[in-house]
Amino acid sequence: MNQVDDYKQNQLAGTHALVNNHISLVNRIAGYLKARVPQFMEYEDMVQIGMLGLLSAAESYESSSGVEFKDYAKSRIKGAILDEVRKLSDISRLAIKNSQQHDKIKHELENELGFTPKNSQIADRLSITVSEYERQRTHIDRFKIDKLESEGGDAFDELVGGKENPLSLLENDQLREVVTEQISKLNDRKRLVLNLYYVEELNLKEIGAIIGVKESRVSQILSSIVKELRDEIAKVA
Repeated sequence: MNQVDDYKQNQLAGTHALVNNHISLVNRIAGYLKARVPQFMEYEDMVQIGMLGLLSAAESYESSSGVEFKDYAKSRIKGAILDEVRKLSDISRLAIKNSQQHDKIKHELENELGFTPKNSQIADRLSITVSEYERQRTHIDRFKIDKLESEGGDAFDELVGGKENPLSLLENDQLREVVTEQISKLNDRKRLVLNLYYVEELNLKEIGAIIGVKESRVSQILSSIVKELRDEIAKVA
């Protein structure tokens, strides 16, 4: 085997190692996005597409860039999933206008009826069919995908395995006591969610099924937990 073959083999081994060590990142990103994309997109499909994004990231990553692979991969995984959702969704320039109009009508009906109106009632007030109303809702979901593409910041980083994973701080002797104490103060459901997400590495859909809530609610609970822990850690950091 010549030097070129050795190089290719080492490069392939390095790519495989990066992929194998970051599979959980794909699961977390898919879980995070599942509650934010149209319902037709299945979690399992998102994971498969995310794995392709992870593989692409591993093949193109340059350690000399000074960027950690985890951060580089997050963008590629998220982009691959949202690109696929975009391909499967119709595009409408009227998304913002429709969304504002739907919200206005829904609010008016809520005030008149005293309860959340059905799709058929909203469609009737808009003088369109229910199927047309639902089609417009799909367009609005498509617009939301565009916003997710550029979304960053704490919420995304915390929930897809960013450096703020609170349980990772248990390895730090100085912070272990603080983190352990704060976790002990969480109620049973929050401790369960924390364990299922960061230790068992279940996705939002799986956690929601266990505790009986929607994926969006699981996301809110996780954000709340991480914020509580980070606020306490900041006091002693």
